[in-house]
Amino acid sequence: MELEHETAGGAMARIRELTNGYAEPADGCTTYAITLKELEAFERDLHAHVHLENNVLFPRALALEGK
Repeated sequence: MELEHETAGGAMARIRELTNGYAEPADGCTTYAITLKELEAFERDLHAHVHLENNVLFPRALALEGK
């Protein structure tokens, strides 16, 4: 699962790069702007999810498995 987290994080980093940090272009329409805002929010949520799994859930599961 940690490999999946790395892959997803890499994909989001590439999307952030391609969108110039989710910057709305001057000629972007409303749909474009909303899409960029939603992508940025998704990346924040993804980071929170990965943090909780990698740093809370997985260590607790390993500790229980060791008992």
